[in-house]
Amino acid sequence: MRAVVVDAARGDWGLEEFDADILGPLDLGVRLHMERYSSYMHDPYSERNAVVIGWGPFTHSRLFGSHRVVAVFKSPVTGALHASTMGGAAWVWARSGVDAIVIEGRALEPSLLLVESPGDGGLRVRLLGVEGLWSLWRPRGDGVYGARALQERAEALARSASSSQALRVAVVGPAAAASHAGSLESWEHDWRVVDGASRGGVGSVLYRAHNIVALAVGGRAAPARGGVYEAVARAVEERLGAPYPKAVLGVTRKYRFDEKLGTGGTFGVNYVHYRELIPMLAFNTIYHGLTVRLRLHAALMEGFWRPFQEEVFTGNPSGKWLTCGEPCPVACKKIYRGVKVDYEPFHAMGPLIGVFKLDHAKRLVEHADALGVDAIEAGHAIAWLLDLASRGKLDPSRIGAPSRPVMSPDEYDPAYSEAHAEIAEGLLLAAYHPEPPKDYAGLEPARLAGSEGLRAAAARLEEEGVGHARDEAVYAAFGPRRWYMTPNLYWTPGMVAPLYLLGRYWTNYSPTFQEPEDYARTSLQRAALEYAVDNAGFCRFHRGWLEKVIDKAYEALGYTVDPVANARRMYRLIAEYRKRAGAPPVPWESRKTMDIVSTIAAELRISPWAERMAEDPGSILEWWRRFHREVERLLEAA
Repeated sequence: MRAVVVDAARGDWGLEEFDADILGPLDLGVRLHMERYSSYMHDPYSERNAVVIGWGPFTHSRLFGSHRVVAVFKSPVTGALHASTMGGAAWVWARSGVDAIVIEGRALEPSLLLVESPGDGGLRVRLLGVEGLWSLWRPRGDGVYGARALQERAEALARSASSSQALRVAVVGPAAAASHAGSLESWEHDWRVVDGASRGGVGSVLYRAHNIVALAVGGRAAPARGGVYEAVARAVEERLGAPYPKAVLGVTRKYRFDEKLGTGGTFGVNYVHYRELIPMLAFNTIYHGLTVRLRLHAALMEGFWRPFQEEVFTGNPSGKWLTCGEPCPVACKKIYRGVKVDYEPFHAMGPLIGVFKLDHAKRLVEHADALGVDAIEAGHAIAWLLDLASRGKLDPSRIGAPSRPVMSPDEYDPAYSEAHAEIAEGLLLAAYHPEPPKDYAGLEPARLAGSEGLRAAAARLEEEGVGHARDEAVYAAFGPRRWYMTPNLYWTPGMVAPLYLLGRYWTNYSPTFQEPEDYARTSLQRAALEYAVDNAGFCRFHRGWLEKVIDKAYEALGYTVDPVANARRMYRLIAEYRKRAGAPPVPWESRKTMDIVSTIAAELRISPWAERMAEDPGSILEWWRRFHREVERLLEAA
């Protein structure tokens, strides 16, 4: 791999070639953090916490889905290495002529990092000061503020300084200054599609450790990967029994259009497929029977899913199926009234927080995007605060609510949607903007959730006398202090299991339950495969075909290393890093987190665990310990 290493403090840079046994950007990031920077010894906002941003070796191969950007960094949320990805950007960024950008040191002022190839084999790297940052970030009535406004400014700044113009810009938002959950975002298709590296707080690290608020990358270089497409296409036809384009469309139908379900995209399909297993109302639905959950699901389908379906599929779909910015037949980006709709951000700003009207959630998602915040993390924090107020543990005025919100599934009515959305808008600004409007500045529980993170905020509220505040939060804990990760929005043990990198799909995340040793094995195998896909720079929506031929794909590039075996070894290194950082997985400390595991066992009638957990709630920690022991055993053997 060829990387440009930028010292933002000095404003200088150099090119480095890395070993041929590095198969992709994840390998590079993990190795650099372990061997060069020893960042496990340093605070996440130290200049030593380099941000390694790269793309895979197949970027110029014409293979579908091969243009994802991967960021590796020490997370200020989890306290250890994290990887976050952004779709499509490598289609332009790879034209810089390098495979990765490594950012170390702290710039003297908020800066845009410009990396471009002028097309003559050379490279231009510049740091450009961004003036008026805080005025760009200040909320405006038209909603064009924060990260969105910064991208407009950064694009103009990059155009004036660039010789090539073939650039794509990514930016951080005000959440990077106010919280640990800041993301790196990039808009495409006339502002209709925003893609972001969101989980884990890479935007917060870029801003607070390096004073980098924007990247503009691209140029005129376009090295070819001759023969790779043909070799992979042959392997796909041999192993999947269909020509490459047809096979791709077959295994990605969920993300494009599933004829059997009559819908497509993660938003369209998940609500039809998972039905009563969808977690709603701060995950409180896990405590209720089928009748209540089906009633809520029916209300969700009517006010939340149906408007999307009618706009994107039933009506004229022209211009409403887009890509992340690379040529791809899947066209997974579904556009509702000018905004990209995906399951997790819309569910986090929707049914998770008691918002069952799509237009209300759309407004909140636009605010989350402008703030540059991980919408899943924000959704968990808002749901938790609403739930505490709903249960009478917090006075509603402390979260900006005129009266008690309703988060109990058997009491909830979709008529509450607008009121919840108005409360959530204030909580978003209070938690994730460093200078919120004065009407929201006094919402201290939200400020704690943003500035300290959910786990530490819950502990602080308990110290103030809010009883069992931690028990109403949903997170997996790391280490003895504040490190944690909130789960993606599925009712499954895999999202909170004692693994070494959570918040992604590096686990068995199906709504199932198994003996802990079996679950650990399936989760670690899934983690290795997901690592290999990310490391190759591919979108995971293409995993259905890529995982079956990834060995042949690397062979076509001349590699002799098994990419999945390599992934297992690298995951072991990630685990070692987490231990050195003092942030290993620790037993669940939230009752609701434990209940996610015990209730799915009961829902699926898995014996004897369902009976044991019902009789002895503490037995769930035995399941945790046995899962953890099996993970350790498997990693030792890797």
